[in-house]
Amino acid sequence: MKLHTQKNTVLEAEDKFSQSRELASSPTSLDQLGELAIELLNKKNLEVSKVRPFFWSMVETYVDRFQQYPFDTSKALFSYLELTDFPEDEIQKLVKQLESQYEKAHGQPLRKSTQLFSQKDVLDDEIKNLRDSIKFAAMVPEIEG
Repeated sequence: MKLHTQKNTVLEAEDKFSQSRELASSPTSLDQLGELAIELLNKKNLEVSKVRPFFWSMVETYVDRFQQYPFDTSKALFSYLELTDFPEDEIQKLVKQLESQYEKAHGQPLRKSTQLFSQKDVLDDEIKNLRDSIKFAAMVPEIEG
């Protein structure tokens, strides 16, 4: 009895990837790699959920290698906030987070608490009202009864 083996024409995912890499001309410089990445990103069938992990891994690799980000982080943050129309709740959350991290790192608050400012304002208003009452009382003669 002769054993009949089927030809397996379906490649494993790893084999497909390896084969496609071998067939395409491999980029030999970062410039070529960048051009290839731009070409792939401009295709309409890419999903953000697939692209984002790729970029995040590239940024992580860059930071691990060079100990800095490949872009101006402040500019990136402000660009993001402009893109999202400066959402109030998100900005407040960021400010609180920055103030908390600053205090942990430096052992003192970045600025005086807004609570102290508001308490001072309330006290100033109360003092002003008391002064106005005293002035008014001084102008009005006492009525003898």
